Amino acid sequence: MDRYFEARPKPLDQTTLLASDMMRHLHSRQYLGKALVICDSPFSTMRVARKQWLKLARTIQRQRASTLNADKILRFTYTITHMQHMQFAAKTPLQSPDTHVFFVTPEQCDQAPLSCFTVYIASQSPMSAYEPLLTQLPTGALLVDLTGTADLPGHGLLPKHLLEEAVATAWQQVEHFFTSQNIDITDLSRDQFVHFEAMDDALDILLGASHDFLRIASSFQHAFELAQPLRVPKETQQLYNTLTLLAYRVQALTPGILSEYLLRTYHEDDTFFLHDIAADLSPEGESMLETITRHHHAGRQRLATALLASLERLSLTEGKPPGVLPEPNSKLDVL
Repeated sequence: MDRYFEARPKPLDQTTLLASDMMRHLHSRQYLGKALVICDSPFSTMRVARKQWLKLARTIQRQRASTLNADKILRFTYTITHMQHMQFAAKTPLQSPDTHVFFVTPEQCDQAPLSCFTVYIASQSPMSAYEPLLTQLPTGALLVDLTGTADLPGHGLLPKHLLEEAVATAWQQVEHFFTSQNIDITDLSRDQFVHFEAMDDALDILLGASHDFLRIASSFQHAFELAQPLRVPKETQQLYNTLTLLAYRVQALTPGILSEYLLRTYHEDDTFFLHDIAADLSPEGESMLETITRHHHAGRQRLATALLASLERLSLTEGKPPGVLPEPNSKLDVL
């Protein structure tokens, strides 16, 4: 199994600076699983790191308050909630299995938490102290050297840039899939906030291949998360965001499909998916029923049917009677 290493560019001696750098790094990897911090003073390091983590959460709260974009507000809200519920502990995984971020000494790091994809080395102990830990980490796990002294390459670990290259390979598979569906993801990404119908047309097509699409999207997202933190050009990030948005909408409209990465990114409660998708696909001033009728008359039968099914599920949840799909030239006026 392949594990990877990353050496931070500038080792930091002050606990506050080290904790700040570590928490910014962890923020980009928080949905991957649990994290382990190996340091000489677990309790004091944990206390400072927790403070920096909450500081980051407040920064995101300010970002949420400064935007009117519904999708960004949704993302920020779920990120803030996730950050606020993450548990930090200066204990071993055996002592506190429900913890998300563990702070331990080199002598305590012989047991890796389950699904631990991130390990921070903030102690200058010899690498031999970490050998029992290495064999327990899952494929794709990343060890981050915060000291500048750890001999990570000498212990069979691969450089992180290989994880970053895997993202490009996974994206090629995404592009190939979109090409097979006659969807131009580049044009779609560029015009999604200008030509809404293009996004609706793409969504209607993808609903006809939802299982394959969500499998490819999930595979890409996992590769992307493993490579974090990852800097990409703004245009490339917009492409990735468009993929995520489409995957989110397809999952919300496909009963029985719950992609793990979307549950991590958004919310576990399916009713949130249904409410959110209704808001996303209904222009301001247009009711959900009018939206369904519009898509039905535009020939987007899969999208109209999926929206109606979602509306019926919401109606059952809220104790209302279900809706009825209209004939091609009829008006939808009953629920």
